[in-house]
Amino acid sequence: MLAKQLKSARLNKKFTQQEVADKLNISRQSISKWENGSSTPDIATLKVLASFYEISIQDLTRENKQLKEKISRNN
Repeated sequence: MLAKQLKSARLNKKFTQQEVADKLNISRQSISKWENGSSTPDIATLKVLASFYEISIQDLTRENKQLKEKISRNN
């Protein structure tokens, strides 16, 4: 699940949600919603997050087939 992967990536870098939000100019509430699964980032933001966390988009989406397909169509 993307939410789980996003949270794990953030925690691996030892960032708080607020730190990520501040560095990427995104609201902390958005980070929270993405991590609890109530919403998902758009493709452009997903790319930014992957780069920021220094992981691939594939690593973030490995358990989310629908999101992988959407990314593939947009690339």
